[in-house]
Amino acid sequence: MRNYLLPSTLLALAPLAFADTLPHEQSNAQIEQKVAERLDDQRIQDQQPTPIHTQSQHRHPVQTANTEKSVSMSKAELAQHPDLLIRALLPALMQSNDENVALLYPIYQQIPQQYQDPTLSQWAQAIVAKSEQDYGKSIHLYRELLAKYPDHALIRLQLAMALTANNELEAAEDQFKKLRSEVQNPQDQAELDKWLEAINRRDRWTFSGGLTYLNDPNINNAPKAGTTYGRWTAPKRESAQGIGFNLNVGKKWSWGNGFFNELRLNSNGKYYWDNRKYNEITNRGSFGIGFQNAKYNVSLAPFMEQTLYAGGSAKSDTLKRFSKAGGVSLDMNYWFNPKWQLNGSYEYSEQRYTQRKHLNGNAHFGSLGLVYVANAKQYWFSNLSYQRTATRDKDDSYFRRSINLGWGQEWGKGLSSRLSVSYGQKRYKAPMPIFQITQRNKELGFQASVWHRAIHWKGITPRLTYNFTRTRSNHVFYSYDKHRLFLEFSKHF
Repeated sequence: MRNYLLPSTLLALAPLAFADTLPHEQSNAQIEQKVAERLDDQRIQDQQPTPIHTQSQHRHPVQTANTEKSVSMSKAELAQHPDLLIRALLPALMQSNDENVALLYPIYQQIPQQYQDPTLSQWAQAIVAKSEQDYGKSIHLYRELLAKYPDHALIRLQLAMALTANNELEAAEDQFKKLRSEVQNPQDQAELDKWLEAINRRDRWTFSGGLTYLNDPNINNAPKAGTTYGRWTAPKRESAQGIGFNLNVGKKWSWGNGFFNELRLNSNGKYYWDNRKYNEITNRGSFGIGFQNAKYNVSLAPFMEQTLYAGGSAKSDTLKRFSKAGGVSLDMNYWFNPKWQLNGSYEYSEQRYTQRKHLNGNAHFGSLGLVYVANAKQYWFSNLSYQRTATRDKDDSYFRRSINLGWGQEWGKGLSSRLSVSYGQKRYKAPMPIFQITQRNKELGFQASVWHRAIHWKGITPRLTYNFTRTRSNHVFYSYDKHRLFLEFSKHF
């Protein structure tokens, strides 16, 4: 079971090659068109494969023993003694004893209001709903309780079990890992590891997907208006609004002793209703082998990929075959202990383009990350990545290095947030034919997401994300700032 996602689109730039033509012989209109094409190539291929780490946090409850003597009472007698009823109901809730909760909760509802507590009522309803196999209701109630009491490990554990019963295994795995981050007793850690191993061993089809509202004020990554270089003028900025989407399907076949085969099918794309020439869809399929247990996971998978793109120019807004790629990916993650996780990935691909033959070549991408889970409500992460792309034309070949740092937090009253900052350097291998400049870019990024854990519908929690990108290049045509605001909806099912 993976703890991060690896976007599959790789990067390369289109050349501006004009055989036997000097820069001063090009008209401004021609140059503007050529630069626009190159900006579009860069926009498409600048979707860097940056791992997105999930919130791997954990916690475990403290067991309490009931040393009091048992007392036999009828339901009517018990209703007359609220203090005794509550003392009987609390252990049943803490032990998730659905039979006792189902017996005692109706009596609890009959006692005077001043003795009733809304939290105990909701907790009892969650346990009863789970016992009746109404998992959706039970999970909803547990999530609301956890939003109010994020430090309550016992509720987190019972939510994890309800998610497991409802086959929401990735969400359950996340909660078990959050619990494990705060466990000190090795025996308790071993018990949680058993849950995680049981989840990993379950051969199953997994489905996930999401929708994102897109509002991009600079879809073509153009510099600010009026930017000139000599007597040439950069293309104007274009805006676009639309929907981003992704769909992921997976299936595992376990051999035993932790080994497995895995099939992955992924599709992602963007549809802009007011600027359709930038529409695109990428489909990828892979089938590989791997090994996993509660502490580490490693997989090796050859893949094939096909991209459809409308072209990025006014000539057409119809999707058509744009590129294809084939290669192999290697992914791993390892828990040193319940608080520290190491993860890494490597991907090699051969890329072929339908029309932009100058971009044909190969690409290597590698990343290494570290996650620190402070407790069940907070985690920190860092990531180093390196990419080298070799294309037919040297001025489109480059290497890129980057670092990413981030922090995730569950706040009180149900709010959660995730912040990340990144810095990268991108260097090309040869000068552009027109301007005779070997491009050097410095890239700064910032992203902030916020959501409410109790706001969800059928397992979908909306997330509001702000993204800022600043690129500074030694050529003014390739320097730009971009502010974007996303509304995201995702679901594992």
